Amino acid sequence: MRIVFEKVPDSEGSSFGCFHAGGRVFDCPYHIHPEIEILHILSGQGLLVVGDYIGRFMPGDLLLLGSGLPHMLCSDPISSASSAPTHIRYIQFQRENFGASFWQMPEQQAVTHLIAQSARGLRFDEDGTANLLPTMDRVWETHGARRLWSLMELLEEMAPSRTATPLASVGYAPVVTHRDSERLNRAIQYMNSHLTGPLQLADVARAAGLSPQAFSRFFHKFMGVAFVEYVCSLRISLACRYLLETDKTIAAICYICGFNNLSNFNRQFLRHKQTTPKEFKRSGASENDNSAFFARALPGSGSAPITMAP
Repeated sequence: MRIVFEKVPDSEGSSFGCFHAGGRVFDCPYHIHPEIEILHILSGQGLLVVGDYIGRFMPGDLLLLGSGLPHMLCSDPISSASSAPTHIRYIQFQRENFGASFWQMPEQQAVTHLIAQSARGLRFDEDGTANLLPTMDRVWETHGARRLWSLMELLEEMAPSRTATPLASVGYAPVVTHRDSERLNRAIQYMNSHLTGPLQLADVARAAGLSPQAFSRFFHKFMGVAFVEYVCSLRISLACRYLLETDKTIAAICYICGFNNLSNFNRQFLRHKQTTPKEFKRSGASENDNSAFFARALPGSGSAPITMAP
């Protein structure tokens, strides 16, 4: 899979695009495009990566993703046979299409601020989403100038919202070159393929075409977190899914997810989730918080897919 910079399809007769996507096994690869994106999850659940954030997407999620912000959605493979197919709808537009003077008008001040915030990615909470969906529905129900007005209305309604949570860390700096994006993509693919077994930095660096030292610097610069911490977060995220969606024992999940002993697994799980695997499984803890530990003392957040296929 080599697609990193996505060429968004043109929408005939429109300055922006309205699309639907999905499937029972939905794998939207890690990609970047210049368009700002408003994304609404109609059904399905799985892994969500936005910049250096790793978490979950769930039915009803509403996201605003800024221009050039790398992101990925991958539906859960563990229970895909019994879960609802993933179905998303999304709007994509380039602010350049409206001209610089348009965004400088006093009436657009709040929306301009919103777009600046979207550089980190925003997720709206349940109440905020409920208030915004009628206007978003009109974007799909109307055409021509009315559709454009509905988009402007939607952005205006999003702008004063206090219900949006940033996803990527404050210091997140996305890759700006195609070559760097390809390197990261190869590294992520290698990590996905070897997540359940021994995973050495030198091997991942080789897959990315860098020396271990250069790759370590490159990875930390882009992801905002050390390689070892990143891999651990992936394995904890995968363990959460096994705990919630299967009847496997905690010991079995420990080894399936690449940990070499149960005590280390329990210790890392407690550090990341502030609870034990046993309590997590018992309580059915929120699936929308697979990486809460990144919001604390770490300088950035971790992110990666579990499965990737175009």
